[in-house]
Amino acid sequence: MRALITGASSGIGYQVGKKLALEGHLVYMTCRSVREVFHLRKKLEKEGVHAICFKMDLTSDDINIVDHLDIDCLFNHAGCGTAGSILSMDENSLRDIYEVNLFRSFLLLKKVYQHMVDKKITGKIFVTSSLASMYPFPFLGVYTSSKAAISQLVKTLQRESRVFGNSVCFCLVEPGAYATGFNQAMIDKVELYQELNDKFLSIHNYQRKLFSLLESRNIDKIANKIVKEMVKEKPKKILRIPWVQGIFLKIHAFFFL
Repeated sequence: MRALITGASSGIGYQVGKKLALEGHLVYMTCRSVREVFHLRKKLEKEGVHAICFKMDLTSDDINIVDHLDIDCLFNHAGCGTAGSILSMDENSLRDIYEVNLFRSFLLLKKVYQHMVDKKITGKIFVTSSLASMYPFPFLGVYTSSKAAISQLVKTLQRESRVFGNSVCFCLVEPGAYATGFNQAMIDKVELYQELNDKFLSIHNYQRKLFSLLESRNIDKIANKIVKEMVKEKPKKILRIPWVQGIFLKIHAFFFL
């Protein structure tokens, strides 16, 4: 298999890339900045893993690199997030989230998809959304709405692929909360955009505690499950991991949201 992974500098993207490479697959691992690429290469070298690493900022012309790659699997994992109400968030932050998570991410997907169709490749495209996409968390609406759009688009593509009749399949990955540091960094940014009154601070502190309680530290487990689906001829359409977080969030939404 020849796989391209975006957002591979750390966390789930890194673990998936490392496991694929250790299994003998050709893996392209990308990061948003040159500095991240440098640290990624050092980390892989230290662990004895061979993968091809390079910068791919989805908001730049880097995206055109895929025109020169012959791949049969895409893990569209890159994403960003910030917290705060859309009513107070500045336009640049809002635009960056939707550019990275949605517009440019799906432009990359389209490019890879067209390559697979043109080359008659039996391809697989995995796209990362989030379990949080299903719930209206206060002050996380911009991030979760971008993820909700991803989920709906991938589900739609799965149905459309039956009409197109080609050999490209789509898999939606909806992870729960994992201890990668992403959630805390996102939640802490809310203070840039909100007035720090008592009611807001109580919600902010509650969400920090909620994510700390929910977060799974077993990143290997989700990476193993994703890799297991990637090497299948027909992967599952939706991966929601861990399932227990999905149940918890449904109960939480019923009583508290």
